[in-house]
Amino acid sequence: MILLAHAGHWLVSIAEFLPVLLFVAWLGWITLREKRRGREAAEE
Repeated sequence: MILLAHAGHWLVSIAEFLPVLLFVAWLGWITLREKRRGREAAEE
């Protein structure tokens, strides 16, 4: 039988992991933006 932690445990885990997730998302956004800018500059 699978036991699930109560909401308090999930909220603490999410609160600890959220800054990491946001940082990775920000890095991905910056990388994609720079790649697009590079392609646009090469086309001009």
